[in-house]
Amino acid sequence: MLKLESVEQIKGVYDNVEIDWDRYNFEGRSPVATKEYSVVVDFINEEIKGDCIKYGSWYKLEEEECMELLTEMLIDHEPKRDFSHII
Repeated sequence: MLKLESVEQIKGVYDNVEIDWDRYNFEGRSPVATKEYSVVVDFINEEIKGDCIKYGSWYKLEEEECMELLTEMLIDHEPKRDFSHII
């Protein structure tokens, strides 16, 4: 079962780079493993990217996987900000 754990809005200048992100953190648990997913909606570069930690390793998510996670989340929760122009 996958659930939305938290949503963060990250906005500011870090190391002289302007950042304007919404980060969606998901967690999935089974009897043998915990999987953590992080999907970032980047409003400056207009892209969606993500990564996950599962089975003790770090993986990059494909854009399709990010969209599936966000679509699933939108069934029960409102997005932090509208990102339809990025899709």
